[in-house]
Amino acid sequence: MRVVQPVLRFKDLLGLKSIGIEYGTGSTDSIDGEENVIHLLKSKPSASTKFRYLVISENYHDLVSKDVDLVEITAIDQQFYEMLKRSSSKKLGIEIAVSWLRKTNGQKLAKNIALIKSIHNFTEKYGNQLVLTSGASSIFEMVSGRCFDALLELCDIKPETYWNSLNNWLEHKIGMRCYICDT
Repeated sequence: MRVVQPVLRFKDLLGLKSIGIEYGTGSTDSIDGEENVIHLLKSKPSASTKFRYLVISENYHDLVSKDVDLVEITAIDQQFYEMLKRSSSKKLGIEIAVSWLRKTNGQKLAKNIALIKSIHNFTEKYGNQLVLTSGASSIFEMVSGRCFDALLELCDIKPETYWNSLNNWLEHKIGMRCYICDT
């Protein structure tokens, strides 16, 4: 559980209110100081927990699952987009990591920007949430806030509106859970 402490220091260093980390489902206990950590779990815990969490999946076929809060999309393709249009889940998070955009050529980049725009329009229309992440596996791969804002503007998304919407979505998802409180 000591892996949480460096994440907390990193969160404070960046001035973030909350940060998400992948976490196992074995424990229902929390660690001091991690009240601003959102645990990203692969499956829903069988009992109430003391920590805040979201259930994530890397399989876009889980768009129709009621147990999944956030679907991670590693590559945008037309098949994913068609499945997304058939999905009727409300308040589902669609996470797109932007790290792979660095490795694409100009034509593919333009196509992916257009698909991100379409996905954003879909999420707004049907009450879901687009979640853009850096996809970083190290500090050297992180994307700055300015770069995120520039990408959002490139996708015709107002950054302030996006960040407020993301915050509201997170508060709604986390607020719908039952947690064990210390007395």
